[in-house]
Amino acid sequence: KPLRQDPSRLLALILTRGDCTQRSNMPEPSDANKRQKPEDAAPAFSDTISNFAVEETLRFEAGGRLAVVLGKLDGRDCVLELKQRAALADPRALEDALPKLKLTLTNHSGAEYSYYAATDPTTGATYDLEAVWPAPERLVQRKRPAEICVVEETAEAYDRVVRPFAEAQAAKIGWIDAVCALEKERERNLHACDAFVVNVDTKWSTHGPFDADRATWRGADWTRDLYLLAISKDASLKSMRDLRGPDGAGLCRAMRAALLRCAADVYGVPATKLRVFFHYQPQFYRLHAHCTRAEHTNPGCECDRAHLLTTVAANLDLAPDYYARAPLTYKLRLGEKLHGLLSAGA
Repeated sequence: KPLRQDPSRLLALILTRGDCTQRSNMPEPSDANKRQKPEDAAPAFSDTISNFAVEETLRFEAGGRLAVVLGKLDGRDCVLELKQRAALADPRALEDALPKLKLTLTNHSGAEYSYYAATDPTTGATYDLEAVWPAPERLVQRKRPAEICVVEETAEAYDRVVRPFAEAQAAKIGWIDAVCALEKERERNLHACDAFVVNVDTKWSTHGPFDADRATWRGADWTRDLYLLAISKDASLKSMRDLRGPDGAGLCRAMRAALLRCAADVYGVPATKLRVFFHYQPQFYRLHAHCTRAEHTNPGCECDRAHLLTTVAANLDLAPDYYARAPLTYKLRLGEKLHGLLSAGA
């Protein structure tokens, strides 16, 4: 019988060949290839790192809150990773410290967003402080910790539930028209045409002074945080769901080209370092495109929210009503208004 059909023969064969758990006849590794035992190694430092010779800072991120440094210690490579600890141990300590903070205004959007350098005189801790005032309900909900769920929005769900929601939200953002007309945030404007404007996004809080000579912006260290926005002047375009055919594809390509040109001409950042995308769902309901550096990561870069303009234009070339018919998948926070509407309409 074949061995697989006769377990007794298979067992006998194993026993005659010896214990399968015995060590093989492979040669022992040489001393040079053996890993050093932990007890053979001493800690890198005692109470100072004065004997560490810096060679290169490999990473310096989040305003210095994370850094990785390469150097030499006793003639051998040594890598240090530094993560800055919070100055305050718990939320109550932070709440108590807030009234004492000393503020210096660093940026103002011309609308509800303002930015400050804040210092706690008691601890010496420093903060980049963003203030939103008055804060809309949707932003308050977005800032709260919440459970996340994934939604697949069909064309029917969009027409029945999401479109009315988007139209109601769009009616509350009149400030966008003032930005597009260069009545607000004019100092942030980099490009304006009949269809859209390109502005510095208010999220780019490290941007240099707007009253400085723009020639000094090119190649500045803070361009590592580049964040630009192209905003449509057409109020009927609330999101990429409203784009159709050649006109929609052309707008995508024009926005992308203008954003890349501004990044290159004003800041010296080439197109090969950038991504240009729409959000769906967007933060506000007027079609707008984001331009960030490729290494810049945040929740808006995830595949269930970011849609590259090159892909959107190509889809519209293939099917003029693609975004009227396609299902779109995205995350929502449990408890936010759109999630409630979709759940009630399910």
